[in-house]
Amino acid sequence: MSSTRSPHRAWIEVDHAAIRHNLAAIRGAVGDAAVIGVVKANAYGHGDVAVAATLVGAGVERLAVATVGEARRLRESGIEVPILLLWGIGPEEAADVAALELEPIAYDRRVVEWLETAAGDRRIGVHLKIDTGLGRQGIGAEDAVSLATSISRSSRLWLAGTMSHLAVAGEDDAHTDQQIVRLARTLDTMRSSGIDPGLVHVSASSGILAGVGGLADAVRPGIMLYGLLPAGVHATTDLGPLRPALSLRARPLRLFELAAGEGIGYGLRFRARRATRIATLGIGYGDGWPRSHANNGSVLVRGQRAPIVGAVSMDGLTVDLGQIAGVTYDDEFVLIGEQAGARITADEVAEERRTINYEVTTALRDRLPRLHLGAE
Repeated sequence: MSSTRSPHRAWIEVDHAAIRHNLAAIRGAVGDAAVIGVVKANAYGHGDVAVAATLVGAGVERLAVATVGEARRLRESGIEVPILLLWGIGPEEAADVAALELEPIAYDRRVVEWLETAAGDRRIGVHLKIDTGLGRQGIGAEDAVSLATSISRSSRLWLAGTMSHLAVAGEDDAHTDQQIVRLARTLDTMRSSGIDPGLVHVSASSGILAGVGGLADAVRPGIMLYGLLPAGVHATTDLGPLRPALSLRARPLRLFELAAGEGIGYGLRFRARRATRIATLGIGYGDGWPRSHANNGSVLVRGQRAPIVGAVSMDGLTVDLGQIAGVTYDDEFVLIGEQAGARITADEVAEERRTINYEVTTALRDRLPRLHLGAE
């Protein structure tokens, strides 16, 4: 992906053309549904402000984050589109919600009271979150209409949307169908009671892939925007190939010979069976590349795989160059991404860590510079 030499010892590159491509693929799959672009957790590790600007520039109608702090960063960067808070707030945050003109979720009367007190002369748009079977946040379907009535009658709040979240979309059709039925019945009761539910949304990436949520007005893609897919989902929607937007790269800080029988790193967890050449890279668990990669995983250099050997320290790791000849200090090492036709994916790294691709990218810390290629 990189065309010029980076001045950094290790860095992330984010391909904004890939993000635009993925958004277009999602729009092609969901028809007229509005898109709420999810940029929580620093846009899944890709860089929230730059990604948000690209999504807004590409026509995304709303953004979504998890916390007030994340929303504040976007507002301070000049993002003006509606921002949905996907997780609940505390009483101390209500004033910030009002001042930043955010759209919080509500699922109990406490939140409604906090927001009404904080609203002042504003009207705050609220998304009623209904727990239809995920069980984390939300009001039970049996109580949702009563709370919706309170919101719709408030002089300081308005019902901007009604939402739920799916537990096993694309994995357990029976449970997903049950969730959709509960939501649909609640919406019918709201409408028959004269309550406009606002923007209805239920499907995140898994739901989009599974073709779920035809009753909704909007979708909430997250991981898909970045060219990655949720694990374990049986897809019925053909999006075409998505393009991973993130790559992780480094240059060697040291190249040296290691004699047969010699060890390296804390605990000397690697000892050379034969004389070899080692590269030290300046990326470690302080950057979000965890200690579980000790003698586990590989990197690309000159289009070939080289194993990570020895312990991963806070600031660095070591790679066995083995038979890869001619590596110099000008060579680029790829931990996630493509090089000369070879590829290491976030999914492969996730398997090495026994986790999911979401955690791989969101774990990458701010100490790693992010180079935004083709950003708005």
